Amino acid sequence: MKQRLSLLLLFFVFGTTQQVSAETQLFELKTGDRVIFLGNTLIERAQKFGNWESVFLRSFPQSKLSFRNLGWSADTVWAESRGIFDPPAVGYQRMLTQVKDLKPNMILLGYGGNEAYAGKAGLLAFQKQLEKLIADLKPTGAKIVILSPHRSEYAGHPLPDPKSHNQDLKLYSNLLQETAMRGNHYFIDLYTKLIPEPAGKPQLKWTTNGIHLTDAGYQKAAEIIAADLGLRPVILSPDTMHKVKELTFEKNRHYFHNWRPQNITYLLGFRKHEQGQNAKELPQFIPLIEKNETAIHRLILSQ
Repeated sequence: MKQRLSLLLLFFVFGTTQQVSAETQLFELKTGDRVIFLGNTLIERAQKFGNWESVFLRSFPQSKLSFRNLGWSADTVWAESRGIFDPPAVGYQRMLTQVKDLKPNMILLGYGGNEAYAGKAGLLAFQKQLEKLIADLKPTGAKIVILSPHRSEYAGHPLPDPKSHNQDLKLYSNLLQETAMRGNHYFIDLYTKLIPEPAGKPQLKWTTNGIHLTDAGYQKAAEIIAADLGLRPVILSPDTMHKVKELTFEKNRHYFHNWRPQNITYLLGFRKHEQGQNAKELPQFIPLIEKNETAIHRLILSQ
């Protein structure tokens, strides 16, 4: 009997140890690490404000981190926005190649906001493709941080009441959290923490239209990221913070033009036989990006 109890105890301890998620582990980034933001409109628009990059930079001020924003408006886990004139499957493979070429140490995934419009009926397909995406990113060796979508705010008539859609967003947020726990990935809960469930008089506090975050919305999200990952960002003076955000915006603008030029069809797509020779100018953005990064690191370390 004692032997059986001992075996059961060992099984229980081992089993619970195996179930420990990444959220219980100390989150660290090392010197020279590269962080990639990958996902939909929420991710793409983050490059305009710099709050998310700042919270990591200030949490690891000695590490000289670099960031690359690969967000694409209205994108899904199927890369439906990235195909351009190709099928989504081609855009998906292009995205994977780009991520792997960047050699990331951390990937922050922001999906589910668009997929949630399919409601409960779309959950199974979303889960299957999400798991495929994570598996396809695994060869990078990067730690995965899964970001939930946030609730929509109620802007009032003529915009629709987001109550029913928020219920769908909750389903997808729960699935993302379960996926993170099952895969031992980090999870950021924007759904329950960023925007309260709309009630009473319509108002917009964190978004411009009920969906797209303002600077204040991104800042609050940055604070949630820090709390959920257990980060302790140093405080910068308002002047230094302003300069860091300006340089971050400029750096992200250079990188956007590098990987996603306005005339991408002519430079890299099916019409490159017309202007493809000008694609040689795209790498010229890299020194500008690195110059901005050096200036940002210097400002962070000066505090």
